[in-house]
Amino acid sequence: MTLHLIQKSPFTTSVLQNCLDVINEEDIILLMQDGVYSCQLPTLSTIENRILVLRDDLDARGIQADKTDIEIISYENFVTFCTQCKNIISWY
Repeated sequence: MTLHLIQKSPFTTSVLQNCLDVINEEDIILLMQDGVYSCQLPTLSTIENRILVLRDDLDARGIQADKTDIEIISYENFVTFCTQCKNIISWY
């Protein structure tokens, strides 16, 4: 299982789409930094992978993650996921 860190906005880069092009079904996507703007994409609900988003980054940008299929996590949870995943890939 790989943890994919999406750190850039989908409105300025294609990193989210690039990630989705190569991701495996058991992989996890973590939206962080400006990647949390991806929560505003309607197509995000069509992704079957587990999707996480950092609460502090949402709060810093004034974004609500209204989709029920997105898990909001803390930095402590982020560290836990990093230790549980075999690989971590940063997309920026």
